[in-house]
Amino acid sequence: MNGLLNRRTLLGALAGSAGALALPPLPALAAPAQGLEILGAPNGSTIVLLRLIQSGALDQVAPGASFRLWRDTDELRAAIVSGRSSLFTTPTHVPANLANRGLPLKLFAILSMGHLFVVSGDESIKSFKDLAGKSLVGFFKNDMPDLVFRSIAKGYGMDPDKDMTITYVRTPMEAAQMLAAGRATTAILSEPPATAAIMMAKKEGRVLNRAISLQEDWKAQHKGLGLPMAGIAVHERLIEQSPELIAALGAGLPGARDWVMANKPEAGQLAEQKMDVKAHMFANALDHFNVVAEPAAKQKAGLIAFYETLLAFEPDALAGKLPPDSFYMNF
Repeated sequence: MNGLLNRRTLLGALAGSAGALALPPLPALAAPAQGLEILGAPNGSTIVLLRLIQSGALDQVAPGASFRLWRDTDELRAAIVSGRSSLFTTPTHVPANLANRGLPLKLFAILSMGHLFVVSGDESIKSFKDLAGKSLVGFFKNDMPDLVFRSIAKGYGMDPDKDMTITYVRTPMEAAQMLAAGRATTAILSEPPATAAIMMAKKEGRVLNRAISLQEDWKAQHKGLGLPMAGIAVHERLIEQSPELIAALGAGLPGARDWVMANKPEAGQLAEQKMDVKAHMFANALDHFNVVAEPAAKQKAGLIAFYETLLAFEPDALAGKLPPDSFYMNF
């Protein structure tokens, strides 16, 4: 399961088309809370929304709601434009990009404050600066995880293209498998692939460690602001036509988060059923997801710092600008 989806895959269809602004008008949503299709990104924090659905907390306000994972831009965009879905979990830059391209989306909640690590079998690597002169494997070149890493390197006065050697692969699980098999010593990984690499290596008699938490280095360089990487986005029509659902989300998410963290084996079983990931591996990774359930507006300062970093390195990641103030919702 990929912790984050490639920007080129996720947003390429939008950038390569006439753009969301040129899309035909969205069809009316007759009863958005009836039979609502809730989409989940294949990252660990989606488990919070899954638990909320499973608990029955949305049964009265969204009868017949269903859940499925989304995996690429075409699938997500089609679901939004057709009106089939107006609620989804997502890396936080995706709805900002889509909103800047004309889709009426808002960021409702933050579910993860970062789940990126440098995992290594090299015991000499204990801090970011220890990566100088090292070789490591990365994934999603010029996408969010890579841009976060590059921003941190720059903050330490390092050039990742000169001060270390990074070999890129397509997905974090590919990097995890290379690390576990001993074909690489150090890799930038998201969760749960980081946990998967550590567990697979242990079976082979090798020891891997989370040598560096990129979210901790990020905080150190951004005056304590966290790294709000994943959350929940909603369509404006859902806000207007189903305020009861929006209220139920805000009321239920903190409790769903607390249940997940207090019931890791059960959360792992739910992830295996709905998210195509092994239960024991997911449960072991949960402590490293940095799962929260907070209003997007509460994390606005951190989101802006994050978005400004993406804009500095890759403007297309946000369609060239920050989203408007109205993008950040409260509950």
